[in-house]
Amino acid sequence: APGGRGYLGTVVDAFKAEYRLAMMDPGDAAAERRKQQPGYIAPGPVDVYEGTTAMAVSRAPRSRLRAGWDTFAEKTGFTTVFSKLQGLKRTPVYKKGEEALEDMRERWETSDNPMVHRIQDMQENLWSETEQAEAYRVIRQRQPEFNINGFLAEVRRDVPKVLAAYLKGDAAALAGTNISKEMLERMGGQMKLWQHEGQFVDPRVLHLSDLELVEVRMMEGEPLVVLQFSCQQINCVRNKAGEIVDGAEDDIQAVHYLWAMQLSTAEFVAEDGSGRTYSAPVWQLREMVLRGMMAIV
Repeated sequence: APGGRGYLGTVVDAFKAEYRLAMMDPGDAAAERRKQQPGYIAPGPVDVYEGTTAMAVSRAPRSRLRAGWDTFAEKTGFTTVFSKLQGLKRTPVYKKGEEALEDMRERWETSDNPMVHRIQDMQENLWSETEQAEAYRVIRQRQPEFNINGFLAEVRRDVPKVLAAYLKGDAAALAGTNISKEMLERMGGQMKLWQHEGQFVDPRVLHLSDLELVEVRMMEGEPLVVLQFSCQQINCVRNKAGEIVDGAEDDIQAVHYLWAMQLSTAEFVAEDGSGRTYSAPVWQLREMVLRGMMAIV
């Protein structure tokens, strides 16, 4: 019957759609499924970032244990807002207060008082559950279609794009990825420094591990998802003549990262040519921390 054929056609189309998604990159498939969810708001073109790309570079003594990956961090320019605390931590007042707090903390943590233990357990449960629950609540409000597995797949898909654009010094490609203006400014400053010094970093990512969820929390009133992963990269820097000035062609390093993705509301320009702007929630790379690196023999 015609009605039966129509139903069968719908089923066949559904199977075709699922097969197409199954053949896609997991991150692209997750993004496609998210777009099909009710209430999805499609981000449009973003206004071109025209902020400063200046960057202040400072060097500090480092231990032998940290020397290896700190050197790589300097070459690649990975910085975070957490470094802003370092200046404060070097002051005598801070050190004296830190010693007093450490003494109090040790007494608290080593106490045998049962009541202290109960309070400690209550504090841990209260703070961890409340902050995480609040972050998830805000995420669900802004993105009802949010799925953590799909989210991880999408971020994993974008990691090589961000790293390759950054290490190549391709500002246009980097601006086309989901990174915050703060990160774009810092990365842009480092890319200009490489260009000025005539240095070229090997941009290849040979292998990317699965992404692991570290924590979900609120930061500055916005949900923040912290992830960790590792990449196999080539530690090789060349000059304009193509000569190796640092590392080697076969110096493969396992580089470990922390990425903090934050859900923020961004302004977009409609694609219909009307110039109309609208707001939509979007996940952006807010922080990138290089945790360490190890040579692969």
